[in-house]
Amino acid sequence: MDGQRPALIKPGFFSIDAPADRRRNEFDFHNEALLFHQQPVDFVFFGDSITHWWDLATFFGRSGQTIVNRGIGGDTTEQAGRRFAADVLQLKPRYVVIMIGINNTWALDTFLPSDRLTPQEICQQVTTDVEAMVHAALEQGIQPILCSLLPTCMDRYARNRERNELVITINERFQAITEQTDCLYVDYHSRMTDADGITLRKELADDGLHPHVLGYQLMATVLRDTLSARDIALGTPS
Repeated sequence: MDGQRPALIKPGFFSIDAPADRRRNEFDFHNEALLFHQQPVDFVFFGDSITHWWDLATFFGRSGQTIVNRGIGGDTTEQAGRRFAADVLQLKPRYVVIMIGINNTWALDTFLPSDRLTPQEICQQVTTDVEAMVHAALEQGIQPILCSLLPTCMDRYARNRERNELVITINERFQAITEQTDCLYVDYHSRMTDADGITLRKELADDGLHPHVLGYQLMATVLRDTLSARDIALGTPS
C-alpha cells in the first residue's frame, strides 16, 4: 500500500534505566501501522507487566474486536503517564483499560533508606498520575476503565503487609476517581484476596505477584462481567 507515513506521537526515551524504554521502538512501529491503516481500535489495555504478560488474544480474541496491548513490565505511573498520549490517545480507542501502580510501591523497599518513600507519598503519586490519565482519555472521547491493583503474597519482603495495606488505600482512591468522573471501576482485588482480605490467594500466582493462567482467567471473568453490566461487550476466548 502506497501513501504517506502518518504523523506519529513518540514519547522518546527516558535516558535512564527505565523499563518503558525497552518496548519503545516496538510500540512506535505498531502504533504507526495502526494509524497508517486507519485501523479502528476497540480496547487498549494499558499498564505494567501484569498487562504485558496477559495474552489478550487468547482470553478475548473471538470477538472480531481490535484489542491492543500496551503493557510494559516494570512501568511506574510516572513513566506510563509520559507515554499515554502515544500508546493510547493517538490510537483513539473506544475504551482504555488502565491498571498501573504496583511498581511504585517498590519505593517502600529501596536499598538506601534515603531513597524510600512513605505510603502516603506513594499513594499521592499514583493517584495523581492515574487521575491525569483518566481525564486525558475523557477529553479525547475515550471511555476509561480503571482497574484495581492486585494484592500480593511475597513474604520474602519485610514490608509486604504494608504494601498490601497501601494497595487497598490506592484502590479506594481509584474508586473515588471513578465516582467523580465518567469512568468504570473494575474490582479484581476483592475476588483475588485470601480470607484475610489483604493477601493474594496463593493458587493464583507462582511468584506472589504475577497471575498465572488461573489468575488471568479470574480477571477476565471479572472484567467481562463488569463491562457486561454496563452493556459493553468484550470478546470471548479464542
